[in-house]
Amino acid sequence: MAADKGEPCCNRVSNAIISTFESLFKRIGSFVGQHSWICICVSVVVTIGFGIGFTMIKIENRREKLWVPAESDNQDYLRYVSENYKDPFLETIIFENENILTPESFKAMFRVDELVKAIDIGKSWESICFRSGESCFVNSIFELWGFNKTVIERLSQEEILQKINEDPISAMTGNEVDVLSYLGGVDDETYITSASTAIVIYGLQDNSEFDESAGEYVDPDAEEWELEFIDIFTADHENVTVYGFSETSFSLESSKAIVGDTYWLAAGYGLLFVYITFMLSKFNRIEHKVYIALSGIITVGFAVCVSIGFGSILGFIYTPVHSVLPFLLLGIGVDDMFVIVQSWDNLSEDEKNEPVSVQCALALQHAGVSITVTSVTDFCAFVIGATTILPALRSFCIFCGIGIIFLYFFSVVFFTATLCLDIRRVKDRRNACCCCFRASDDYEPSQCSRENRLQRFFEDIYAPVLITTSAKVVVLLITATFLGFGIWGLLELKQYFDFRWFLPPDSYTIDFIDVSEKYYPRSGLPSSIYLNEIDVFNERSTIDALYEDAKQDPYVDPASFESWYNRFGEWIQANKQNTLGYNNATMWPDTRDTFYTWLFQFLNDPTGGIHTPDIIFDETMNITSSRINFNHVVFQGSTEEVKGMDSMQERVSSVQFEGDGNAFVFSPFYLDYESNKVIQDELLRNMGLACACVFVIILLLLANLLTCCLVFMSVLFTLIDLAGFAHHWGLTIDTVVTINLILSIGIAIDYAAHIGHSFMTVTGTKNERAQKAITCIAPAVFNGGLSTLLAFIMLSISQSYIFKTFFKVFLLVVLFGLFHGLVLLPVLLSWFGPAPYASALISPTGTDISVNGHVNGNVESQMSSDTKHFDNSAYNSAIDEKENGEVEKI
Repeated sequence: MAADKGEPCCNRVSNAIISTFESLFKRIGSFVGQHSWICICVSVVVTIGFGIGFTMIKIENRREKLWVPAESDNQDYLRYVSENYKDPFLETIIFENENILTPESFKAMFRVDELVKAIDIGKSWESICFRSGESCFVNSIFELWGFNKTVIERLSQEEILQKINEDPISAMTGNEVDVLSYLGGVDDETYITSASTAIVIYGLQDNSEFDESAGEYVDPDAEEWELEFIDIFTADHENVTVYGFSETSFSLESSKAIVGDTYWLAAGYGLLFVYITFMLSKFNRIEHKVYIALSGIITVGFAVCVSIGFGSILGFIYTPVHSVLPFLLLGIGVDDMFVIVQSWDNLSEDEKNEPVSVQCALALQHAGVSITVTSVTDFCAFVIGATTILPALRSFCIFCGIGIIFLYFFSVVFFTATLCLDIRRVKDRRNACCCCFRASDDYEPSQCSRENRLQRFFEDIYAPVLITTSAKVVVLLITATFLGFGIWGLLELKQYFDFRWFLPPDSYTIDFIDVSEKYYPRSGLPSSIYLNEIDVFNERSTIDALYEDAKQDPYVDPASFESWYNRFGEWIQANKQNTLGYNNATMWPDTRDTFYTWLFQFLNDPTGGIHTPDIIFDETMNITSSRINFNHVVFQGSTEEVKGMDSMQERVSSVQFEGDGNAFVFSPFYLDYESNKVIQDELLRNMGLACACVFVIILLLLANLLTCCLVFMSVLFTLIDLAGFAHHWGLTIDTVVTINLILSIGIAIDYAAHIGHSFMTVTGTKNERAQKAITCIAPAVFNGGLSTLLAFIMLSISQSYIFKTFFKVFLLVVLFGLFHGLVLLPVLLSWFGPAPYASALISPTGTDISVNGHVNGNVESQMSSDTKHFDNSAYNSAIDEKENGEVEKI
């Protein structure tokens, strides 16, 4: 056929691109088929080479290094606070009873207190407790009686009530005790006669040091002490119910949820292996595919190994999120494996009689292009994700990008090579399980055992039914329904996160949080105003103005403010009036020396001793840093948390001090708020850029604008339905859901791209080509989707929020991806599909195929230059005539 000078440029470019790719993969397939063992050895060497990177792995578990942008002010504030302040670990117990203010309850509470203080880890409680002045830091109602065992055990109920109502003075400090801060569920705040709970807080020294192997700060003594502390409050106690929480409770319980459910992942892998073996095999002694299924799993393992090794060599961190990497690569890798096997199965009987190297070349000629489209688009989607400002997500996307590239490499080189060896084994009639044995010459597998029932289903039932007009109308109605619910859910999808989701439902930590919120709901989370390099002697008016202004913020509890500066001023009024050095006009010390002399007296006084941790002195005993503590109000959701953080930080940072001094607000909880502040924008940004990038890549590799638009439409519908139904299933925007949504782009592409590419490689009317595309590649796409689902199906009964979310998102993306790829897209292509590639008119073995599928004659196996400039417009015209019944072929 002569080249048409008037053929559109885009068609010529399309044909040139596809013919180049097909020619390249034909050569690669031929090489792999001829040198299978070399390809396998090269794959092993590459894996071992990059596997050396495991020795350089950098594990990172610190949340500020995972989910907080490196340029965030809160990162600087955290470093400042960590360098200057050492706050205690707070270990908390809540006692509950019908009335906790009884002698029996007090005795039971005191017995638990004695058990806690008797914990022996080779160091006594006195040696590892955090000290406030001379005493160990313990906030307890027993402070009223100085923790005197003899006195406490002899108390009557009348004495208890009299003390807490009429004389709530600490026997240890001489200060008045806020009894209501220790008791919960009181009957009458004006005169308490009963209470449901009492809270006790123990302070433990923080001697943490960074452990590079664990990627986090650790304090072995504190961790050992806390384990025994947990044993105490989780045990049964008479006369009281005990709830407890330690500094390590959250990490221990959340890790327990994840580790406990890894067995289900292993079960899912086993289920997947069985499924792959079942779907690829023909049930006779020769044509089982056990080794091919194993090869597919090994291929994914190689890619995971190289991904982690290479990423570590490049210096990127390995985070808890990276544990998802094997499952993501498994989902993509199994899909590629099924496509390659399906392309081989699609060879004609004559082609299967060719040498194995020729068969491999013909199979990869089409499969190679198809998996290239999906692999490159997946890779580009993760490259876009790697531009995020969230360190953990950036590192994860880089590891994923590396993994996908090498998964693509190993699929073409290693898996295809093992497939070639298996084909040779079959030709040599060797046993499928033990290749040392060869079947006898008179053994012939039954026809039933060799039948591919899934292939028959798609070819004889599914495809013919789908292209009927009534079926197409039903498909459009279902698609519109899904899309409507998806858009509705997408508009309702909110940003929200509750850290309790990470805990097992039966965790003691959840019980503690529930009781704590029920009985102690008066204030929200703690925070502090830090005064850095400020002359606190001369800047009194500015500090006072800052203090009063901060209390007006709508997101703080004004009654919660604890300022050493104000307490010091009150102490001066009570103790230093009319003494030498006191200025009656300013009600402040006259000189700096007097100020510091009185300050040290204040800190040594029981009244001021509790503020010792809030003031930092330099070598000359001048104040370099101090802080004012307060509590926020109880926030209602992530949005309010971010507003509360921003409001206070902007209010305080706007205050100007003399010299280099400055003030800022910080709380460790702000690290989580900072993540919530950017997570939604990062999600929208990454999804948008990834989709744009995917569109361009699909256009370049499919080399046809109309097919690209239809494929992209299927992917877009999948993502909309996924996000919408995620809301209907109870998910919200948080870090876990964000990661899963970004991952879903790569999975969603695979289902549609294979069908789109297959449609472009077959001839006939649009309806015929849609049927052929389904017949050729739908079994592989379906197997890939179902196998991905099987790998995670066991997570449906998981107790881990991460795994449950992973299951929900991937179930939705597989179901909607398969629907839009195998149901909607063929319908759209049957109506609007463009002409096939020019190479589609030439069969792999050199037979020119007419539009109606009949052989016209033999031609050269390699495309001529005329074929490369095949006239798509003439083809479309002829097809339109054929569909109108006017012609039968070109």
